[in-house]
Amino acid sequence: MGAVASSVNILGVEFYPVTKSGAFNSLDWMLSRDDRRTRIVVTANPIMVMTAQRDPLFMEILDRADLLVPDGVGILWAARKFGKALPERVTGVDLTHYLLHRKPSTRIYLLGGRPEVAERARRNVEKEIPGAKICGTAHGYFGPGEEPAVVDAVRAARPDVILVGMGSPRQEKFIWTHRKRLGAKVAIGVGGVLDILAGESKRAPEVFQKAGLEWLYRLVKEPKRLRADLKLIEFFFKVQFLAASKRKDDEADAGEADRDYR
Repeated sequence: MGAVASSVNILGVEFYPVTKSGAFNSLDWMLSRDDRRTRIVVTANPIMVMTAQRDPLFMEILDRADLLVPDGVGILWAARKFGKALPERVTGVDLTHYLLHRKPSTRIYLLGGRPEVAERARRNVEKEIPGAKICGTAHGYFGPGEEPAVVDAVRAARPDVILVGMGSPRQEKFIWTHRKRLGAKVAIGVGGVLDILAGESKRAPEVFQKAGLEWLYRLVKEPKRLRADLKLIEFFFKVQFLAASKRKDDEADAGEADRDYR
């Protein structure tokens, strides 16, 4: 897609200053292509960045994604600590809503969630968004041996877009592994978005979203998330340490240059 401005490297993951409108334009461009290639979109948050530190394959997927957007205020905060600014969050919910309301309508396949979740999401979408085209659904509770049959079912539905909600990094690895057989133009890992569409869970209230505390709202609602959310603390301290080290190095370089000038 090409960079339009300088990027910021956050613990090995390269983020470009993508806005919501820019991401939507990128999706439109991807959907306009007819080269039989499935382009991968990743909505990356701090937990995913930390997961990639210990998972080389996942780091490669983040590096080679066709579009990677900052999903999480922690990413915006980290960018500022490293001296760069990313304009805004671009979440899986944002991308999903755009695609569901897009005109002309886009053929979308919903893959993931517990049994019946994707189907309930389809019914809700078709009821609430006239014209939306959900061309197929399947749950995400399948094992490795069942993946070929799932991929065949997805391909047979002829989707333009596949929304995969199986949790990260599983959803991104599934897309990456089968990208040459899925048959769609775009595939996006959307985490718990299918649960939201199905009415199984709700997004955090707007006050939590604006304060960047969606993680706290989710933790209160789902205490079992504690282990995953501990990665946020690790992310915070690692960014703080590296940013402080970078400042010291920059100050030392500046002092050395000043002495050379004198």
